[in-house]
Amino acid sequence: MLLHKNSLRIATVLDYEHDHLGVTLYNETIRSLLKKILPSDLFFCDFSSEEMKQEWIKEFHSLLPCIKWSHEGPSSLNLSIYLLCHYRMSAGKFFLEIISRWLMPAKKINIGLFFAGDFKLIDLSDSLYTVAEIVICVEDIQDIEVLKRNLAVIETEIRLGVVSVYHASRILEIKGLSTDEKTSLIQERIAALVQSRPQDFDYDIFIQMQQFLVLCRYEFKVAREFQQMSRIIYVFYLFRKQLRQMVEEAPGKRHLCLKLLKTRLYLPLGVKKVLSVFVGVNFLKENEVFEQRHLIKAFQNYIPNIKAVENSFFMHQGHDDSIHTIYLEVEKEEGHDFTVDEIKKLKRVLPDDLKVQVERLQRPIFMPRNEEEVMRNIVTLSQQLKYTKDIPQVVITFDEQTDTDLTFTVVLVRVLLSSDTPAIQDLFQKGNSYLRCLPDRVRKVGLLRKKYPKEATVFRLCLPNTSFLRGDHSVDLYKARQEIFTELQRVVGEVRDFNGGMISKQIEVFLQLKKMLGEVGQKNEFLLENFYHSIFPVEMRSVLDPEILKVLFLMLLEMSKKSSEEKKKGHLSKKEGEKHLFVMLSVQDFSLKKSLFDAMDRLFVLSPGLISIHLQLFDVSYLGYIYSCEDRDKRQLFYTTIEQALDF
Repeated sequence: MLLHKNSLRIATVLDYEHDHLGVTLYNETIRSLLKKILPSDLFFCDFSSEEMKQEWIKEFHSLLPCIKWSHEGPSSLNLSIYLLCHYRMSAGKFFLEIISRWLMPAKKINIGLFFAGDFKLIDLSDSLYTVAEIVICVEDIQDIEVLKRNLAVIETEIRLGVVSVYHASRILEIKGLSTDEKTSLIQERIAALVQSRPQDFDYDIFIQMQQFLVLCRYEFKVAREFQQMSRIIYVFYLFRKQLRQMVEEAPGKRHLCLKLLKTRLYLPLGVKKVLSVFVGVNFLKENEVFEQRHLIKAFQNYIPNIKAVENSFFMHQGHDDSIHTIYLEVEKEEGHDFTVDEIKKLKRVLPDDLKVQVERLQRPIFMPRNEEEVMRNIVTLSQQLKYTKDIPQVVITFDEQTDTDLTFTVVLVRVLLSSDTPAIQDLFQKGNSYLRCLPDRVRKVGLLRKKYPKEATVFRLCLPNTSFLRGDHSVDLYKARQEIFTELQRVVGEVRDFNGGMISKQIEVFLQLKKMLGEVGQKNEFLLENFYHSIFPVEMRSVLDPEILKVLFLMLLEMSKKSSEEKKKGHLSKKEGEKHLFVMLSVQDFSLKKSLFDAMDRLFVLSPGLISIHLQLFDVSYLGYIYSCEDRDKRQLFYTTIEQALDF
């Protein structure tokens, strides 16, 4: 069929009947716009062959996207701007947005008319096209010339935007979208994901999107691109989906998802590059918390100069599950960018570290002090003072924990060599101690040589608990008690720690071990503490040579750094010295641990010949042994027994 001159047939997207008046009006309107936009030799054209028809289509497509303007006369206050392009969803909306807001940025313009329609040239092509007209009404004829000049400036942006969704969103983002416009683009982006990836996204993502948009502050939306906010929504959705599956498979374990991405913030003073952190984690207890400070603490273990971007923290908890999703942006204090190596390292080490950072809130402890025990301690300490030169004796016991403080009860018994000896409370005041001293009672408990009174003072010392929080937010009472004793010696003078002899020795051995390990010990202090306090028998912690412990800890550290897949398989390693056999193994199967413990019982190796450690780090159990024996055959038998029990 040949098309004759002026017989272009147009079909709109309206589903009215062909003889409906509206269809005719719209068709004629679109035909009229095409006549204004297309060159006359293209609009008025005869098709004498199929070849000429294809040539017409080729030439027509070469003009797209086409932008034109029309000014009817020198005195007219109206300027018409036309657009003709291939169909793209919301292309007309983008055209109107750019023209209305950026054709004359310093002045509001009046849009007197706007028309946009999608149509087909049914006899020429199956493609869908969009045509639009905007009529701008001005009050001053000079504004027409300004509009013409500005149109030439933004014409390229309009061409890019009507062709590509990506370019349209980028152009609008750079020119400054309002929060309502960003919300609209976010909705379009999420809807597109549901349509293009139905295997990953269902319609319930719109509920999560709505919650995010409602909870986000205005300042948060203004500074971020709509792509970034869309990413927060769909990453959280995928995290929740993945974590639900993981919890179903292993309900009693901690699971965590992590994603790190570089992003930009558009602030009044310019663009800032930051690192976006996405975290998903399941809570195991009702009293667990995971907040911004926990995230920052984990980051600062590896990049000390890191800090949170103000007002960038966002957390969402589902109503029907224990899964929490967290978003935070971090930056370096000097403003430097994050390197590729830094991000790779953080992705590798943070998943395990963040699991440890989940804090369990402790309820205040109500435990009235045992006055009988206090009196017994006073009598016992009094009996230790037999000579005038004996130093004061103290018993330090933990008393109370609050949200901010730790409190210890101190019983101190001393010999008063003169009547003007200052009271303990006065000594703390004069010594400018940072500890709060709360006096309880002072009494005389006898005479030495019938001349020098023995004085017993009971008081409480309070100190902030923030300095004694371990990596998992538990309180290190050993360290806090040692701080009490150190400050007591500074204020009062030399004293004997009656009930802390073994504790002091253990702390001394631990500090020696940490010093030997140097930087390795500092970076892995939390693991080192757990390792040291898992040593069995307990009494060996205060007498073991730190050099021996160093060997076993380095074996543990090496094994703990293996990949998740390697840990699942289980590992066994050994080192041998002249008199010591060091064995370290990791298992996930509880039956293997039971088999090993049964084998150890049958072997019946007595302490102090055998020292063991047992650590549970997430899903993996680490067991270590130090077997001290000069007989090499016995050491070999010990190792063979472990191999046979594990059957690796």
